[in-house]
Amino acid sequence: MDARENGLAFHHVEHRLRGRQVVDTRSLREGELMAVMAEAGGDLVAYIRGADHREFDAPLDCVRPAR
Repeated sequence: MDARENGLAFHHVEHRLRGRQVVDTRSLREGELMAVMAEAGGDLVAYIRGADHREFDAPLDCVRPAR
């Protein structure tokens, strides 16, 4: 497996909620957590696929499991 296959090329970070339903507490949008990435400044960003199949991003600190 090379870096592209395991996500390392994109600075992906493993997270326990990846693949699960989550909610962005800022916007109250829900969806499946697709990836967590580290930005250049070190902040972690969550990429979430909403019900409309479009991805949106949110600070990881604002992401919680959906109920």
